[in-house]
Amino acid sequence: MKKLLRAIFSILILTAFSTAIAQQTVAPPPKPLNDAPANAAVLKLLQVGMPESVVLDRIRATTDKFDISTDALVVLKQAGATEAELKAIIAQGTAPAGQPPADTAPSLAETMHFIQDKLNELGKVDYVAFSQNANDGSTGTDTFAYVTSNVVADQSSCRISYHRKATQNGSTFADVNQVFSLREVREIVVMPEEQDQTEFNAKSGHPNIICPSTSPPTTALVVRRPLGETSVFRFTDANLADRIAKAMLHAVELCGGGNKDKF
Repeated sequence: MKKLLRAIFSILILTAFSTAIAQQTVAPPPKPLNDAPANAAVLKLLQVGMPESVVLDRIRATTDKFDISTDALVVLKQAGATEAELKAIIAQGTAPAGQPPADTAPSLAETMHFIQDKLNELGKVDYVAFSQNANDGSTGTDTFAYVTSNVVADQSSCRISYHRKATQNGSTFADVNQVFSLREVREIVVMPEEQDQTEFNAKSGHPNIICPSTSPPTTALVVRRPLGETSVFRFTDANLADRIAKAMLHAVELCGGGNKDKF
């Protein structure tokens, strides 16, 4: 009888234990943090130790929304995000449901001031352009120097004026004051200087002369206007060229200009 009671008791204990296990809720796998494309891009920059200025530029340039949940911000902080970077991410994060995002776009005055200051900081840009004749394979080099000065971005007239001086192999081929209206701008393009140089050669009747590279690597910001007129600014900082191009694009939109098919 005692053996029978022990067996029944053991069965009851095992049944209760099995029932308790079965009633436990299995937790779902944790959701990956910072899986939003914008967060992932910033995390990648933080993980390779990019400077704060580069990370901030990337944050401001993104068109995607950031995941600004507490867990996501903790992951960014652990990856090395600074206070300025976290504030910039929060400013561009997902707005609460039912609340439209705040209009934080800079005004025309702020945009024109930024363009004026950054173009005046360019100073002199020197580079060597390598060339190759596609017909006979011959090569050559030319040394260029461009100086942009006296830049005035006038918000009242939506015009940008500046002085441009350019030399090739020590000989001056341009030393002029130039001005263009943002209302007349049809396209703003950022491209490698070798591409701009190759296109210029083709338009000048020398399609066989190709520019494969420049030293240091140089970027051209091309402002295209009606009748084939252009204004070209050279940069050794491609990131700065992109920032000024975006500012110009914003100014063109505020001034009511632009090719609507492109902007």
